[in-house]
Amino acid sequence: MQQHLHNAPLVDKINYSNLIDIVNYLVTTMKSSLPNTLFMLMQSYRVTTRDAINANDLGLNAMHVRCLHIIAATPQCTANDIVTQTQRDKAQIARLIKELLALNLINKCASEHDKRCFIVSFTASGTALFNKLLSAERQVNEQMCKNLNSTQIKDFLNTAQTMIKNMQ
Repeated sequence: MQQHLHNAPLVDKINYSNLIDIVNYLVTTMKSSLPNTLFMLMQSYRVTTRDAINANDLGLNAMHVRCLHIIAATPQCTANDIVTQTQRDKAQIARLIKELLALNLINKCASEHDKRCFIVSFTASGTALFNKLLSAERQVNEQMCKNLNSTQIKDFLNTAQTMIKNMQ
């Protein structure tokens, strides 16, 4: 078979050892560029969003923002809900809640069903900041998807979800 291929005019010009090197290079490059691309995308997203809500001035980091999202999305949100959804340890979440309380972004009150459990909810300042955060995220999403069509966005989301499932 290879004898036959070498008789073709275009195939004569291909150096097969170089072709293997090129394929290996492309595979290696794809693997190493994926982590870099994901890191750069997440870093750009975080920095742009943080700048939009003045997170540095407030002393907020990505975990604070993640906690705010969980509190907003979870009725009767408890620290344990945040622990479960973030997969972080209880001590770290307790510190985050304490910091959000100190910033007057959330309230903490005992649960009516279980007095050992505390419900966290937004203060007026917390609601205002969260609304500002949602607005900033919408703007960042629009900027990020500016030159993409709906099929490209859908494909990216499906691919990302598959990668997330692969990692669990």
